[in-house]
Amino acid sequence: MKRTRVLVAVGALLGAAWPLAAQRPATVDLVVAATTDVHGYLRGWDYYTNRPDSARGLSRAATIVDSLRTANPGRVVLLDAGDLLQGSPLAYVAARMHPEQPSPVIAAMNVMRYDAAAVGNHEFNYGVPELRRAIAQAAFPFLAANAVRTTTGAHAFEAWTIVERRGVKIGIVGATAPGSDLWDRDHLAAAHLTVRDAVPAIGDAVRAVRAHGADVVLVTLHAGLDEPSSYDTAGTGVASENVAARVAHEVPGIDLIVYGHSHKEMADTVIGGALLMQPRNWAASVAVAHLELQRAAGRWTVARKSSRIIRAAGHAEDPLVLAATADMHRLTVAYVTAPIGSTPVAWRADSARVVDTPLLDFILDVERRAAGTDLASTAAFSLDASLAAGNITVAELAALYPYDNTLRAVRITGAQLREYLEQSARYYRTLGTGGSLVDQSVPGYNFDVVSGVDYVIDLSMPAGRRITSLTRNGRPVTPTDTFTMALNNYRQTGGGGYAMLDGAPVVYDRQQDIRQLLIDEVRRRHVLRPQDYAARNWRLEPAAAVGEAYRAMHRPPAQGSR
Repeated sequence: MKRTRVLVAVGALLGAAWPLAAQRPATVDLVVAATTDVHGYLRGWDYYTNRPDSARGLSRAATIVDSLRTANPGRVVLLDAGDLLQGSPLAYVAARMHPEQPSPVIAAMNVMRYDAAAVGNHEFNYGVPELRRAIAQAAFPFLAANAVRTTTGAHAFEAWTIVERRGVKIGIVGATAPGSDLWDRDHLAAAHLTVRDAVPAIGDAVRAVRAHGADVVLVTLHAGLDEPSSYDTAGTGVASENVAARVAHEVPGIDLIVYGHSHKEMADTVIGGALLMQPRNWAASVAVAHLELQRAAGRWTVARKSSRIIRAAGHAEDPLVLAATADMHRLTVAYVTAPIGSTPVAWRADSARVVDTPLLDFILDVERRAAGTDLASTAAFSLDASLAAGNITVAELAALYPYDNTLRAVRITGAQLREYLEQSARYYRTLGTGGSLVDQSVPGYNFDVVSGVDYVIDLSMPAGRRITSLTRNGRPVTPTDTFTMALNNYRQTGGGGYAMLDGAPVVYDRQQDIRQLLIDEVRRRHVLRPQDYAARNWRLEPAAAVGEAYRAMHRPPAQGSR
């Protein structure tokens, strides 16, 4: 009798427990953490100054993600919106000098347990085979719904994936910037790839992932919000690069969009029902979204959603990420700090966009001699770049030329040259029209200086009519004159709005890294002197514009600008 009562009691308990165990929770708080435009900034270290950096690095983002997982067990999804493999000295050393070793970027991301990443346009910079090698090491998919094989039209990378959290199926769709068809045209052509408009490709992928049972759809998109493209979309036939807002407006069924590419930051905005967020580049922040899901009538729906930004500054570095990147970090420090030459005086770039400076002349001279051209062009990438008196290191040259561009040369007409210089002059507003003389919507790296001709930029004139004097060897340049001009691969493909180069014949392309050419020049010279390169050939007018322009470009930007 006693045994019967025990069995009945146990049966009653189990009978009550079974339906509860089978019953799914009525609500789930899904947490989505995201990074973008990491560009190889894996650790809290500034390789240009060889000092700790407390404000950025994937190692600090990892600590934030760990805290989120501790607070939300089993409910965190981790995404990246692209541009991972290129950008920092560590990324350069890994890809160019030690490609046989595992990618430190992928190693760090595997440690952090990413669920998916979008393919960024800079993922193509080292060539598609290098990208494929990195993807093969990843424990997560790289997504690009709009990258296809030119021979078959099939997807070149995965378009979407599905992960599960607490019984909720989460579809993740990825896409990349179509501008890669211009910026890395040769790399994509060699691999028989092309990148199409992201919007219809995302629409197709969202429908597919919903058809495969996704309860929630997240999009990780390497594209800006709605900024103008850096190239002429009509003239080139390449779709717009900044379409996150369009995707939100035009593609139904999206719950959250993580976007990047523009190196801005957006904590929380809603467009067309989709929540959008953008973390800061270089892993300086993590974007975090909370999606409150409710289950009714056998399906999950998003009841409420919000997002915020968590800055990396002040967070400790994750020891596992540091361990995964330690070997390449040591190799990079050794590479960037070794003296390769010297200079008896200091060189500065702080005024490089208002007066002709020897530091840019150094770059231009190296380009012209390497390519054997009449002219050369370069941008003043950073006004903080300098060479201190004494030893010259790779780190200093990397700060002077921070991008992994290769050298090319094109044949252009006098008319194209004039249009090129007019495009560069759009960096400035017209003098006397009020407001800042510098147009804050034009990145400083889109202001180019050209050597081999003498010219005047008159800022009292409207845009398009500012090159009031343009001569070569004392003779006015005519529209039908022809020249060869050395420039980087980004500019040669029209990057930065330089569409006038479209169709200009390429006369030189040996895939030489411009930064490496500068390094080789320092090693060849041993001692670098400004007078060996200085050649004043351009100026701003009127004279009063010089001081006003200098003050405008060194004035702190308004909140929310680039």
